[in-house]
Amino acid sequence: MNVIIPPKRRDKKTSFRKLVEYVSTREENKNAEQVQPEPAHTPNAGSTATPDFGQLVDYVGRKNISPASEIISISPEGIQRVLSGEVLCETNCFSLEAAASEMNMTAMQNRHCKDAVYHFILSWQSDENPSPDAVFTSVRYSMAQLGMADHQYVAAIHKDTDNVHCHVSANRVHPVTFRAQNMWNDADTLQKACRVLERDLGFNVDNGSWEMSGDGSLYRTRRALPSAPRGAAKREIFSDKESLHGYAVRETRQMISDLSEEGSLSWPLLHNVMYTRGLGVREQNGGLAVFDLLNPDSISVKASDIHPAIGLQAMEAKHGSFLPAPPASDPENHEAGMLMVDKFYLPQLHVRDGEARRERREARAVARDILRARYDAYRAGWERPDLRAGERFRQISAHCVATKANVRQAVRDPLMRKLMYRVAEFEKMKAAAELRLQLREERQTLKETGQARHLTWKSWVEQEALNGDVAAISQMRGWAYREKRAASKRQSAWPEPNAVIHFGPAEDVPTFKSSAHDTALLRDGTVTYLRDGKPAVTDFGNRVEVYAAADAASDRHNNDLAAELIAWRSGENTVLQGDPAAVNRVLYAGAVRNVTKRDEQSFSVSDQQHMANVRATERHLSGQDVRAEASHTEYQSRMDDAVRPLPKDLPRP
Repeated sequence: MNVIIPPKRRDKKTSFRKLVEYVSTREENKNAEQVQPEPAHTPNAGSTATPDFGQLVDYVGRKNISPASEIISISPEGIQRVLSGEVLCETNCFSLEAAASEMNMTAMQNRHCKDAVYHFILSWQSDENPSPDAVFTSVRYSMAQLGMADHQYVAAIHKDTDNVHCHVSANRVHPVTFRAQNMWNDADTLQKACRVLERDLGFNVDNGSWEMSGDGSLYRTRRALPSAPRGAAKREIFSDKESLHGYAVRETRQMISDLSEEGSLSWPLLHNVMYTRGLGVREQNGGLAVFDLLNPDSISVKASDIHPAIGLQAMEAKHGSFLPAPPASDPENHEAGMLMVDKFYLPQLHVRDGEARRERREARAVARDILRARYDAYRAGWERPDLRAGERFRQISAHCVATKANVRQAVRDPLMRKLMYRVAEFEKMKAAAELRLQLREERQTLKETGQARHLTWKSWVEQEALNGDVAAISQMRGWAYREKRAASKRQSAWPEPNAVIHFGPAEDVPTFKSSAHDTALLRDGTVTYLRDGKPAVTDFGNRVEVYAAADAASDRHNNDLAAELIAWRSGENTVLQGDPAAVNRVLYAGAVRNVTKRDEQSFSVSDQQHMANVRATERHLSGQDVRAEASHTEYQSRMDDAVRPLPKDLPRP
């Protein structure tokens, strides 16, 4: 077993609401995920700095808006086991529903403790399935080792992943003394507790910072070569570009290991090894840092992350105080004469393919980086077209003022002068109105030509591709490949359809509510109608797929729903494909459904003979001799009851 302590906010104002959003909500949702209505959150009373135990308890207990809780047992000490939905919980509070309020009230009694929330996870290996008694025994033992045996807590067993794990939310503030427990060195304490529990309860021994010897004594695990920092690992995974840490490990770790085992490692030799690979070593923030010689002001990595032997403490213990690197062109110092640089760090595509393909990938990556830099330069230098509206209106006003001044000097008759003033004002108003119309046309022209705002990244790339830019064409192909991969993944999630009805573009219809199906809306706009938890009919917008049914009744319901979805389309480009028997079922359902449309018919049947063939096929498939009028009445009444469009106030096309 092992323990996980999720990170907390550094400002000591951990919010359980934000914790739930971080754990259960993502900025980028998958298109194949079902759209769920957002639950209404009721804000907690009190200061925003007070920790919110309610959201964490809801997450730990997997509680819905109105969960059904069942008390399983209550121990003499008052510890309850509650089944909340499908999650088994244990708490020493008055009840699971009141646990959050109790912990919040207790935490408010200590004004000095700014963050009373403590959350950790006990996890078992994938091949283990511990009993609830063993899990909750582990929770209570871990709490006791932390010095929180009498503190309030809620623990819940989750089995929604490959590893059985238990979330524990505890209150650091004691419910009687109101003193906050010091959680210093809690990770080591919980690791030691895991080793003891593995021995006492027979769990599999897991890796950790502490190990247990045969005689039961605990000792710290000998540190092996460190793994990549989280930031470096994310860079290589998501951008497919080699990090500085990865480059330094690939080029220098083995050399440093060999020198360390031989005992010949020294400050000058360390600088020599680093310099020949385009790297440097310097003191930074109380330790040693490895940096890129070409970009010394860019990001650096800890030297001990590359190899433990070159940490500052390890080097000073064996080789004395830190010695900076000598000048690279010092001819007197042959031992550390770093005159040749064999390689440099280039943030290139990660090396995982053959040499030829690697070079092509590197070239494409560099070209796309340059393309993005060009777009950033375009964005930085783009300015909105200035129509000089204010200046042009001021010119009209200035012309009117000048006209009045000329009239004042040339005309002596007061009445005539006043009349000419009015004419000048009228000309000013006329010119201003014409200018407004002209500005409106100019703004509309800018909007239509796309000059009113800067081009988006994709639009700009398309324009560059039209001009023959190779990097832009490569970028567009990369987007197309990504969309194809995403489409293939979505397509593989659906079963093979029996019948497919294709429509023209923009043939969107409202979501239907069927008494025989459950409706699920996905984030890419796909509407799937489920029967017994399995897809029965799926509306992709440009096509409708009908899947195989387990029985005849389900098949009729699926065909009726497919016919209703077809009837709401325009019918201009409707094409049915698939198994002939399944296509005939859908055709027959639509024919007898006879939904009223503009052409007074949901399916146009060319002649009576074809209609008779369709009905004969239906009678053969159902094994019953059904009369047309009775069948029509049955389907009409059933569809009126089973299929209703949502929303109700939406008019039929």
